Amino acid sequence: MIEANESRPANADPAIAAMTCGQGDAVWVGIERALDNGQGFVFVTDAEGVLTGFASLTAMRASLMQGGHLGQLTLSDVAEPWGTSSVTLGAAPVLDDKGRLVGIDHSGPQPFLPVSEPDLTHREMRFAFDAFLSTWISSTGDYIRRFEQDFADKVGMAHGVATSNGTVSLHLALATLGIGEGDEVIVPDLTFAASINTVMHVGARPVIVDVDPDSWCMTAESIARAITPRTRAIMPVHVFGRPSEMTEIVELARSHGLYVIEDAAEAHGAQYDGKQVGSFSDISSFSFFANKIITTGEGGICLTNDADLAGRMRMLRDHGMRPERRYWHEEPGFNFRMTNMQAAIGCAQIERMDELLAMRANVHAMYEKAMAGIPGVAFPPAMSQRAQPVTWFSCAQVPADKRDALIAACRDANIDLRPFFNGLSAMPAYRRFARHCPNSNGLSKTGVNLPTSRRVDQGTVDRIAQIFENVLGPKT
Repeated sequence: MIEANESRPANADPAIAAMTCGQGDAVWVGIERALDNGQGFVFVTDAEGVLTGFASLTAMRASLMQGGHLGQLTLSDVAEPWGTSSVTLGAAPVLDDKGRLVGIDHSGPQPFLPVSEPDLTHREMRFAFDAFLSTWISSTGDYIRRFEQDFADKVGMAHGVATSNGTVSLHLALATLGIGEGDEVIVPDLTFAASINTVMHVGARPVIVDVDPDSWCMTAESIARAITPRTRAIMPVHVFGRPSEMTEIVELARSHGLYVIEDAAEAHGAQYDGKQVGSFSDISSFSFFANKIITTGEGGICLTNDADLAGRMRMLRDHGMRPERRYWHEEPGFNFRMTNMQAAIGCAQIERMDELLAMRANVHAMYEKAMAGIPGVAFPPAMSQRAQPVTWFSCAQVPADKRDALIAACRDANIDLRPFFNGLSAMPAYRRFARHCPNSNGLSKTGVNLPTSRRVDQGTVDRIAQIFENVLGPKT
């Protein structure tokens, strides 16, 4: 198999080599390299290393749409002279006196930096293209089966049932367990709304519980106080990659005969007591939305060790139709299926999962170091040795009265800074279920999500840290 870097022009500096193609290279080479380097373009040089222009993904995509790949189109045909781009590219060439590319300068104007963006390389593109060429582009195909099993194996569960998104995977889990009218499900106040919405959609009553100020998750102790004779399930949410105390929660659930449904949408790879989150429960749910640690664009999955539950989920996912008897429906189901093309992207992402987790951890470490001593900035508290969190977004707490100013200052610098979720009890949609949740309320008013992606390097972190100092005051 030819890897994307095999036709790379000879260059001792890997940073330059990752950004460079020869003018005789095929457009596909440029596309793969522009994906792999994360910048969205490549410098184009001649055989002597002299810069002849640049080729953006936008231009290369346009050439494919016009059928340029059917002939002998090379990067010299689509390259534009340097300095003619109508958009900010974020990197500039450093040339010697002969015009040869000898360095790359990232200190100039930068394009908009979103809080998150999908990390896609040539591998994801090849897998998706393979699924397309197979013509299995709907909800069956080899990649669906592979993705379900590969992700289940990664987490340590026996069965995976892929879904169209992470919200419906929670819905599917609840429906499969028969939870509905008259039942109660315990959920944390600090979570994305999908957790509580799905409980309401199956007709059950959500019981909101405040989170722990250190773990940011529900504890077994707080859950125990919320259990009533109507409680059927507990839904721990591993919020922002921080694992709930699952050993204790499962013991509590078993002692009361309750189901456990883990919402692990934000915590791919996190562990508690040496086990992956998502492997403790009757059914666990993950999301693969574009901002998640691994992505399929949209997508989700339910995991279980129970073969009967897995079979029921597959049946309900496909309109309630029995796989052994087509078009026979014994109960109303859903159309919650993932496509084979989405699964193809997911298979490539699973192969890169350790790399993606390491990248996010490194970004968070840079933020912690750069912002140490800035007044009012606090990073997530250290967890016990039993918990191994992961970085979904690098996040921090800031003074509540300065958060809007920080977000505005970052926006002025073309940087996207996001607030935490609002606590469920604070929002009109859930007012009738609201509880007093001071810990969740405090976190939701002070939390910010920092840009977390491959594009965040030390220079980016330093720029953001300077903005924080400008708003909050100099380091002490």
